[in-house]
Amino acid sequence: MNKVFHPFLNKFVVVYIDDIVVYSNSQEEHVEHLQKVFQVLRENKLYVKREKCSFVQEEVEFLGHKIQGGQLLMEEGKVRNIQEWEPPTKVPKLRSFLGLVNYYRRFIKGYSAIAAPLTDLLKKNKAWE
Repeated sequence: MNKVFHPFLNKFVVVYIDDIVVYSNSQEEHVEHLQKVFQVLRENKLYVKREKCSFVQEEVEFLGHKIQGGQLLMEEGKVRNIQEWEPPTKVPKLRSFLGLVNYYRRFIKGYSAIAAPLTDLLKKNKAWE
């Protein structure tokens, strides 16, 4: 497996597994950034599928977030999933719910206090009420 590292790319590129997001302040800058990204990919014999690419987007959904207007937001579908989640009745279902909600903890003021009663239910021999 090729390990690609380029210090300049760390300033305007986010990579997670096989997803790449390139962000820029202007369209001209974006073209320059893309050229550098493509150059590094080429040098490392890595390729993109053109049909999976989209360029110069005002908003991007990435890793459960929406990036729009320089802001990081929660993806609306995930928010709906949380709101419509059936109340868990068993520990594994509660762990799943807390895992999803914990991913968005930065957006929830007082998250740890709100989640504490649910987290307590994960303790051994804790009765469900």
